[in-house]
Amino acid sequence: MPEIAIRMTKRNHNAFVHLLGALESQGFDLEKLLITKDFKEILKAKPKVVLYSFFTEEIWGPLLGEVRLLKERGALLVAGGYHAIAMPKHTLNRLGFDIAVIGEGEEVIYQLLTALEGTGYRVTPDLMKIKGLAFYLNGKFVFTGFAKVDDFSRFPPYPESVRLISPIEISRGCPFRCYYCQTPYIKGFRMRHRPIDQIVKYSRRMKDMRYITPNAFAYGSPGAILKLNKLEALLKALQPLRKEGRRLFYGTFPSEVRPEFVLPETLELLIDYADNRRLAIGAQSGDDVMLKAMHRLHRVEHVKQAVEYMIEYGFEPVVDFIVGLPNESEESQRKSIELMKWIMRKGGKVRAHYFMPLPGTPWALCKPSPLSEEMKRFLGRMAAKGKIEGSWGKQIELSRKLQKLIEEFYEEPMSYHGRITSVC
Repeated sequence: MPEIAIRMTKRNHNAFVHLLGALESQGFDLEKLLITKDFKEILKAKPKVVLYSFFTEEIWGPLLGEVRLLKERGALLVAGGYHAIAMPKHTLNRLGFDIAVIGEGEEVIYQLLTALEGTGYRVTPDLMKIKGLAFYLNGKFVFTGFAKVDDFSRFPPYPESVRLISPIEISRGCPFRCYYCQTPYIKGFRMRHRPIDQIVKYSRRMKDMRYITPNAFAYGSPGAILKLNKLEALLKALQPLRKEGRRLFYGTFPSEVRPEFVLPETLELLIDYADNRRLAIGAQSGDDVMLKAMHRLHRVEHVKQAVEYMIEYGFEPVVDFIVGLPNESEESQRKSIELMKWIMRKGGKVRAHYFMPLPGTPWALCKPSPLSEEMKRFLGRMAAKGKIEGSWGKQIELSRKLQKLIEEFYEEPMSYHGRITSVC
């Protein structure tokens, strides 16, 4: 039986598919791994090492029970993902993991698994040579540095020997540094892109071509500007695959587009080259004061103009909002309500989310603002009519759990660019 198991879940599927591609490309034999979403299969196999990847909000699910059962059987547990990166000591001390992977994982995982094979799957001083790890050695906390991958396109987005597929990550990093978002602080402030020929090559495995990127229309640029020729070159290069019967979805799930990038010329490209007629954009607030406070670097007028353009060109806008933002006044919430109403009158959809303080962000220590009675009534009424999507109701309780967690176990996290400064 394999001595190393990968604990796949619905939420970490994409991350592990990419990491398996990276492992294979560096010469690691994937036949050594048990790759499964069935936890019972892992228990039965009794592996020496089990790899996990998870978000902070997942720690209140089955995770702790699984960790306890695996520890009872003597398994060495390795954690990756946003929670392990932002709260490594909590991951080790409270959740029970033995090693936390800190940063971009493509090279770290290969080096770690290779080293563990040589040490008999034990934590030894040899691990101190691998950048991107946190663990305890002789009772002392060890952090070997934040792992960075300057050129992630050196690694394929999925493995060849295992029939796993996921949307392809075509861009990494984000220059806008929104205070509520983990992505720029973990993956850097400058966008890096997978080359077009690679994207075309790897897209051949997909029936529906979908991509992971913080801002789909920023392909080919450092991130804050539009490079229309680069974007068109990518979309045009994918056309032979469409002619073979594949569909191209661009600027929609699991990615989105910033509102100021929604222009007649970008929409015309989608009309010519893509199959989707929905486009996801982030408004986040209907108040310019709040947009500035969260470092969104766009204004309400950009959202309205984007919606106007989308309707004009036959696209359905799907617009995200965050309610209960830190220091959000009733007047700010009223402005968000008015913008939501305006979007719905235009024919767009709204997705509402409740603010959740996420570790590893400048707003991690910030508390959400209570929802006004007007906002509660509006969201409830619109949800009942099916006009507002999103999990804002469930997220209120989750936000409380996150606040309590961060208050009790806050760690000043490292990021791609060093330490993160709280702005609360």
